[in-house]
Amino acid sequence: MGIVVAILFILQIISFMIMTLLYMKVSKFNNLEKKQQKLMHEMDQSIMAYLAEIKEENDRLIEQLNKRPVNKPSSKVAFPQTYSQNEETAAEPEKVQQKSHPVPVQFALRSYQKNAATTDSLEIAPLSDRDKAKQLLAEGKSVQEIAKELGKGQTEIELLLKFG
Repeated sequence: MGIVVAILFILQIISFMIMTLLYMKVSKFNNLEKKQQKLMHEMDQSIMAYLAEIKEENDRLIEQLNKRPVNKPSSKVAFPQTYSQNEETAAEPEKVQQKSHPVPVQFALRSYQKNAATTDSLEIAPLSDRDKAKQLLAEGKSVQEIAKELGKGQTEIELLLKFG
């Protein structure tokens, strides 16, 4: 009887040790998860700040390019603003501080003009199979009909739609 009690006591001590080890591993995992969440939040904040800075620089560049007199009447390029401005920025555009840029304004203007000229001359690229499949699905066609029309298998179309 004493041997059985000793074995049970040893097994109980071993089980407590195992539970303690498991608890420590779970707490390490939770700490790691918290660190990952914190890093993700910091990266999001950094990217948001970077994008805001790029937006401000683009606003200043567009403003300078639109204000700058151009000798050739055909080379004047107006850049419409395709984004909404903050209420603060719209109310007080003069408060934006002008920073000196490492790229000369005339060089940037020529670059934008070249880009505008090349994008006007480009033809519209044909749709890829993924885009065609999405378009046909939006039109209400079934996967079988899309597969027949594109000359592909049903499974391939399903994968294109699922992962595309």
